[in-house]
Amino acid sequence: MRVPRILVVPGGAPCRGTVRTPGEKSISHRSVLLGALAEGVSVVHGLSDGADVAASLAAVEAMGARVEWLAEGTVALHGGRGRLHQPAGPLDCGNSGTTMRLLAGMVAGFGWETELVGDQSLSARPMDRVAEPLALMGATVRGAGPRCLPPLRVKGGGLRGIDWTATVASAQVKSAILLAGLSAEGPTVVREPVTTRTHTEEMLAEAGVHLTVEAWGEGRVVTVHPSALRPVERTVPADPSAAAFFVVAGCVVEGSAVEVERVYRGPARLGFLAVLQRMGAKITATPDATGTTVTIRSVSGPLRATTVEAAEIPSLDEVPVLAVAAAMAEGTTVFHSVGELRVKEVDRLAAVTDMVITFGGTAVVQGDTLAVTGVGPGGYLRGARFDSRGDHRMAMAATVAGLAAPLGEHSLITGFSAVQTSYPAFADHLRALTTTGAPTSGPRALIVAIDGPAGAGKSTLSEALARHLGMDRLDTGAMYRAVAALALSQGVAPDDPEGVAALAAEAEIQVGGRVVIDGTDVTDVIRSDAVGRAVSLVAANSEVRRHLVRRQRDWALARGGGVIEGRDIGSVVFPDAAVKVYLTASLEERARRRADESPDGVARRDRIDATRSASPMKVADDAHLLDTTGRSVQDVVEEVLSWL
Repeated sequence: MRVPRILVVPGGAPCRGTVRTPGEKSISHRSVLLGALAEGVSVVHGLSDGADVAASLAAVEAMGARVEWLAEGTVALHGGRGRLHQPAGPLDCGNSGTTMRLLAGMVAGFGWETELVGDQSLSARPMDRVAEPLALMGATVRGAGPRCLPPLRVKGGGLRGIDWTATVASAQVKSAILLAGLSAEGPTVVREPVTTRTHTEEMLAEAGVHLTVEAWGEGRVVTVHPSALRPVERTVPADPSAAAFFVVAGCVVEGSAVEVERVYRGPARLGFLAVLQRMGAKITATPDATGTTVTIRSVSGPLRATTVEAAEIPSLDEVPVLAVAAAMAEGTTVFHSVGELRVKEVDRLAAVTDMVITFGGTAVVQGDTLAVTGVGPGGYLRGARFDSRGDHRMAMAATVAGLAAPLGEHSLITGFSAVQTSYPAFADHLRALTTTGAPTSGPRALIVAIDGPAGAGKSTLSEALARHLGMDRLDTGAMYRAVAALALSQGVAPDDPEGVAALAAEAEIQVGGRVVIDGTDVTDVIRSDAVGRAVSLVAANSEVRRHLVRRQRDWALARGGGVIEGRDIGSVVFPDAAVKVYLTASLEERARRRADESPDGVARRDRIDATRSASPMKVADDAHLLDTTGRSVQDVVEEVLSWL
């Protein structure tokens, strides 16, 4: 799945419709690891498709479990302790702290040494909270420095049970201890003053593990005994943390009404809903038939400030997007005891503060307390450029903040590809919701206009830009070529103005990966010499241009913008485009790129395009002139991105 490096977010675009977020990430991780340990074949449906869970899959496969894909999102795990062995090399956890911490507990139960590595971000995250209890159980855990930074080396085997009291709420640390406890001598006890995500103990019990859970003040005591696991078949519900982004978008963007289906409703997972409801959000959560999931509906409306305790959302994963809600609310919302955000994928406490300020709210940090003052009813955030710092939750939260800007203002979220970690389809789902809710008028579309003569590199640049920005691309030249091909196929002379115009008015044209006109795929045909000779005449037809320009504008409005290439995009079709680029190159370079034409032929085409009476090719007054001769595609793309 293509995930854009930079996302363009249209301000004021209401979100309307229904979405289902990926499989719950925490349950997906645990399903993979428990499936590898279980004696037999476990089947998991709805597995998260993010890079984090892919890292867990690759790790258990490297240790001998067999991973068999049965369908999209459905995997069979052939596991058992007898199948597992020391991996041939380090286990790469990517950016996934969950993978590293849970794997540390799992491999501690085996008598070999395992090296766990990660990317630059994960390598800066402390692992001492896992290393300390595992060492007390008898494992040897080594990392860099006093905080035990990755790479992490775990030498396991010969474990003994411990009685561990958590000092920081962490489901990952609890899970690592419980996984190690499966192989320890005697019971292993984890006491948590605040209840964290309960997935591990629930899933261990489902797999037949001897395990007990008792209330302990506001928290609980979990005791696990040495056990073998039986295989299970499981369907992973939708991820609540991922759902929170769309729920908040429904609350803060005027005119929005969003439903998120089949969201997991387990303990400590829907605390963000209670926070939003205290803020006055119009939210309902309707249990589904199974009772384990809910459908959440949010509708836009005014919000007011509240106080948020960390115990309400123990993982703190929803704090970034709740801060966006706070930035839209009346008054100052205070988040208490959120210092743990500093040791997430990045320093999220600093990142959230910067995000709120960048988009027009006010945020102040004092110790472990974050205070966010909002713009209040009738107010808006502002369009802005924000860097996610490579953090998937910051990228998605900033996207919601961008939506809360006024209609016509746009935001650029750089480093957006970080969402590959947990929610690769986020941009596609967002586009579906905002397209459904698109206004029928108003300056919503963000256009990058690419003009220039034949062979200047328009197609290459527009394709690369569209990939980087996560936007759709329209090749208007292909539309004119499609009309020319249709005229030739029906015996209409290209210089017959009425005949060709009639075809352009009635034809159904689709331009995307393939070019289709009136149901016929003409992708290859439009590049023929005959069409090449005819297209200049067709493009000079004022009535043809009128019909196709209307379609081009409709195309952009329906998509909230796009990267659009042609001969008159910045001068005629979209004179208000956000960025106008006029590409050129030397005549010799352009002829070389168009191997089917000589320099004289290219020059002749230029004269026809520049002197036609209908929308002649010219440089728009405010266009950036860019000569691509001898320049790499990446170099040209970076220059255009700097103008954006």
